[in-house]
Order: sequence, then C-alpha cells, then structure tokens
Amino acid sequence: MKLGADAFLYLNPEPNTEEFAQCCTCRDWVTDDNRCFIHGPHVNVPGSASCGLYVWGAPLPAGSKTVGIVTATESGLVDRDVRCENCVYGGPEVYTCSLFDMLNDELPNIFDIDTSIEPKGCCNAQTPRT
Repeated sequence: MKLGADAFLYLNPEPNTEEFAQCCTCRDWVTDDNRCFIHGPHVNVPGSASCGLYVWGAPLPAGSKTVGIVTATESGLVDRDVRCENCVYGGPEVYTCSLFDMLNDELPNIFDIDTSIEPKGCCNAQTPRT
C-alpha cells in the first residue's frame, strides 16, 4: 500500500474557519489563558500557535484545568500560520501541493498522494515562505 496525504496529517479546513489549524480553533486550547490542555500549565500557547496534535473544535473555557501530556517539542508546537496558503509548497492561490507532486514523481513506489489542497488546509510538512 502506498502512502497518501494522511502520512503528513493533511487536514482539509472546516467551513468558515479563517484561523483553521491555529490553537485558537483547537478543542484543547484554553480561551484567554494562553494554555493548552495537553501542553499543561507551564507552556505558553498563544492562539496563533499550532501543533501536530491539533483537533478542530470549540476551545475550552478560561480557567480550565490542563494536564501536560506532551512537551512542545513532542507535539511540534510552533507559533506561525501553518495553513497551505502560507506554505512554500502551496501558496495563497495554489490548489495543489508541489511537495506531494514531487514525492509522487520521485518516489512512485512509495507515494500516491492526491496533490489537491485547500488554501486553508494544513499538514505537518508545512514550511513557511521566506
């Protein structure tokens, strides 16, 4: 079986979610506290951040308990816009991923990736434009 976009945790955006994949739209982020349920009380997690454990949903109310299951390094926590529209492989008006296309061409025995992307989608290969 060949690898697809799921190998990169590609997520299509939820409808009408301008900040999709940012902590402020994650079910584990604590509103107004810059904290995250899974990162715990000692890690500053601004709403503009994102990590590989993102799950779209309503954030937790301010003051909610956090537990600290993972470190920022383990989750890949970054503070940048991680959507395809901000990626060197995608771009604001591009609807295909050049990384996925390259992997299909160069490693066809391993990858068969649908190269279609949504500008507001994201994956863990997101690389900011310089």
